[in-house]
Amino acid sequence: MEGYVVVIGAANIDIGGTPGNTLIPADSNPGHISINYGGVARNIAHNLCLLGVPVKFITAIGGDVLGEEMIRHCESIGMDTSHVIRIPDETSSMYLYINENNGDMHVAIDQMTICSKITPEYIASISNVINGATAVVIDTNISTDTLAALKEICEAPIYVDPVSTALAERVKPCLDGIDTIKPNRLEAEYLTGMTIQTEADYRAAASAILDMGVRRVFMSMGSEGMIAADKNNMYIVGEYPTEVVCTTGAGDSAIAAIVWASTVIADRHSLVTASKAANVVAAMTVSTQETNNSDISHEAAFNKIINSSMQVKKL
Repeated sequence: MEGYVVVIGAANIDIGGTPGNTLIPADSNPGHISINYGGVARNIAHNLCLLGVPVKFITAIGGDVLGEEMIRHCESIGMDTSHVIRIPDETSSMYLYINENNGDMHVAIDQMTICSKITPEYIASISNVINGATAVVIDTNISTDTLAALKEICEAPIYVDPVSTALAERVKPCLDGIDTIKPNRLEAEYLTGMTIQTEADYRAAASAILDMGVRRVFMSMGSEGMIAADKNNMYIVGEYPTEVVCTTGAGDSAIAAIVWASTVIADRHSLVTASKAANVVAAMTVSTQETNNSDISHEAAFNKIINSSMQVKKL
């Protein structure tokens, strides 16, 4: 497999519900319930496949039917799953979420302890696979020790999705030498210890993360778009307009698009093109109930990027 990306982290079964009207706590709410395959790393890998990027996916699953069905689905969209870890006496990961009726997440519960089976020893055992990649993408469902082991052996640029404030602590000791990170506002607040409310706050937080040794930072600003920075440049790229149906998976698709832009349509130094790609693919994701929008493709995303009027502000 030429020019592939390695993605390491969680794969799980997503069960989600969205009420038809305003969510009423502690009550039964009529609405829509869906079952999909998720997990931050799996979502990233899925979106990379949709964008035409060859992927080798590394995760852990249990000895259950749902986990095996999920892996077969991953294979059906083009993922190489030959390095997936199988633990027969454990249960595959699951993620349960409830949305507000506007599509924003209200609350979620995850069961992802099986990710602890992605150990430093296993990472070392597949170092040839990792070092054959053009990029390595991780989520923070893997442990700090596993991330540290990966950094020690990895020759490819490492991209990090912090996943959540609870899991961002795992990457904080390992930021020095990371190529690219894409936190949201809350994750960036945790990583920096800052309160982020204004544009100036976003700028300060981006600079603080760069000072920790990260080469590039892309930070989602909600409806304001994306702030992107390296040591030499900083930009805000406005959002790509769309009607929001469900926000689940938006951040995962954004980092997949950053990897795609940085390895396929631009280069590793791209800030503006990568931000436009992230905004476009995230907008395509939130426009549907699907965690991974099947309409995403290299051609569709690229055409939206080159034909868009997203505002670019150099800071």
